[in-house]
Amino acid sequence: MSRRSSTAFTDCSFVHSRHQTATKQDLTPSTLTMDYDKFLTRRAVLSQPSPIRLFHKMALESSEPVINMVPGSPNDDRTYLVGAKFNLRDGATMELDESDMRVAQQYNLSDGIIPFREWLTELTVKLHHPPTYGDENKEKALRVIVNCGGIQGISGAVSVFVNPGDKVLVGDYFYATFTEILRRSEAVTISLKSEEDGLNIEQLEEILSQYDPTDQQKWCERPKVLYTVPNGNNPTGKTTSLEKRRKIYALAQKYDFIIIEDDSYYFTQFNEPRIPSYLSLDVDGRVIRCDSFSKVIGAGFRLGWLSGPCALVTRIFYELQYTVQHASIFAQVVVNKLVRQWGIEGFLRRADDLRDFYQRRRDTAVQAATTHLTGLATWVVPQCGLFLWMKLTGLEGDSTSFIRSFAIKNQFMMTPGGLFTLEKRGPCPYLRASFSHVSEPELEEGMKRLATSLKEASAQQNENA
Repeated sequence: MSRRSSTAFTDCSFVHSRHQTATKQDLTPSTLTMDYDKFLTRRAVLSQPSPIRLFHKMALESSEPVINMVPGSPNDDRTYLVGAKFNLRDGATMELDESDMRVAQQYNLSDGIIPFREWLTELTVKLHHPPTYGDENKEKALRVIVNCGGIQGISGAVSVFVNPGDKVLVGDYFYATFTEILRRSEAVTISLKSEEDGLNIEQLEEILSQYDPTDQQKWCERPKVLYTVPNGNNPTGKTTSLEKRRKIYALAQKYDFIIIEDDSYYFTQFNEPRIPSYLSLDVDGRVIRCDSFSKVIGAGFRLGWLSGPCALVTRIFYELQYTVQHASIFAQVVVNKLVRQWGIEGFLRRADDLRDFYQRRRDTAVQAATTHLTGLATWVVPQCGLFLWMKLTGLEGDSTSFIRSFAIKNQFMMTPGGLFTLEKRGPCPYLRASFSHVSEPELEEGMKRLATSLKEASAQQNENA
C-alpha cells in the first residue's frame, strides 16, 4: 500500500485502490444508495479525528524521512527493551531486533501499524473476497483497522450505531458481554428464535413486515442493526447456513439495516469448505465484520481487526482513538512478526490444525455427554466453536440456582444459560460447557460430575414434592 500524507481521515482516500475479483454469487446491490449518516448516533456525529494524531499520522505515512516533533513520546534511547527471542511451540524461534523494539515501545497509528494492517487486509481479501474491496465509492470501499479484540469491535459499533430506543435484532441466546453492552446502550432488543441452521427467517420476515420499506420518513422506526455470531454462536454453538445468510442479507437490503458480524469462531468451522461470510455477500457496504486473534493465536494479546465500509469503520476508529488510542503496539509488533514469519498460507495451516484439535475435543465432549447425560440432558452437536449447549431435561427451576447449589460442591463449573439473554422468559434450563480449555480426561469427569449433580437435584426435588 502506498503511503500518503493525507490531511484528513474523513475522505477515506487511504483505502486500497487495488481491485480483486470477488465471487458475487448472483448478488444484487440494493437499489438504494447507502446513506451512512442516518445510521450514526448523536455521539458518532459529534466525533472528529484527533488533530494531534492527524499530524502524527502525516509524519508516519510520509514517503520521505520527516523530523517528527509532534508526539510527546519517550526518547527511543531511554526505553529499556532492545531485543527479544521467542521459542515457538513447533520448535522454531522468532526474534525482535532493536528496530522492532523501538516500534513496539512507542505510540503509533491508531488504526494499527502499517505492515500489520496491510497483512490483515490481504488476509481478509483472500478469505472473503469482499465485493466492496477497491470500490470507486470511497465511503463504501472496504477499510480494515486493528483493534483490541472482538469486544472492542462490537462495543465500538454499538456506540456508533445505537441511540437509546433504537431497535436491535438479536438471537434468543447470544454473547453474554454483548447483552450488557446493549443494556447499557438502552437499545430496544428484538429477540429472534434460533434454529439449528441459524435465525428463524419466517419470524424475522414477520417482524420486518410491520414496516414499509419504501417509507423513508419512518425509517428510524425500523430495526437499525442485526447482531449475529454466524459461526459457532456463543453460547449455542449453532452455525448459520449460507442459504439463511443470503436471505438475511436480502432482508437487510430491503429494510435498510446494518449487520454486525461477530465472527471470532470463523477459523473453528469443523466442516469444509468454510461458509462464506456476510462480508463476502456485502455488495452494498452494510456489514461491519469483527475478527479476533483470541481463538487462533492468544487471547492475552487483545488484538482483533474490524472490516467494513470506510464511512462506518472510520467512525468506529474515532471511538478507538479517543478511548485506548490504539491497540497495544507491543502486541501488534509481536503478532505481525509471527504471522509474517509464517506467511498467510502458514497461518491458515496452523488455523486448520487448531480447528482439528477443537474438533477432537468436541467429539470427546459429545461422547462423554452421551455416556453420562443420556436421559438427563439433550444437545445438538456443534459444527463450529468451543461450546456444547445442553438443555437439562429433568431439572425443575433455573440452571443458575442449580449451578450455585451443586457445582462447587461436586467440583465442576459450567455457565448458566440465562446469562446469555435479555429476555425474561422464566427459568432457563440450559447450560454452556466449554470443551476448549480442559483436558480430555477432565471433560469425561466433568460430564460425570454434572450427571451426579442432576441426579442429586432430582432426588432433592422428589423429597420436597
